[in-house]
Amino acid sequence: MDDSILAGAQRGWGVAFSHVQQLGERWTPFLRGGYAEDGGSLLQKSVSAGFLFQPKSAGDQLGVGLNWGQPNKTTFGPDLDDQITAEAFYRLQVTPQFALTPNIEYIKDPALNPENSSLWVVGLRARLAL
Repeated sequence: MDDSILAGAQRGWGVAFSHVQQLGERWTPFLRGGYAEDGGSLLQKSVSAGFLFQPKSAGDQLGVGLNWGQPNKTTFGPDLDDQITAEAFYRLQVTPQFALTPNIEYIKDPALNPENSSLWVVGLRARLAL
């Protein structure tokens, strides 16, 4: 953030944690959270939980996650509702180096779009590892 401060960004600080634990060969639950004070962040408080399921080793993955987030009051003001996000994705391991991941998200009370009570996001990610 130091260089961003020179460019006019808000000063702030934050802390985050992430715990991921593989259970057997197929299941990987996760728990993540964070807190941000100022700094122009989207969320002031955030907690995420979910899991990954891998049908076969080194292959495709199914993922499901749920997030609760409190919009940052210094970024958006004090009157926004907490944001809830649910996501599901399926990563297709096309080759050992290339994966495609279609996903769908449902966002209740989106902080970046407060005039809507909810919205859906459909996406496609690609990953190339050389």
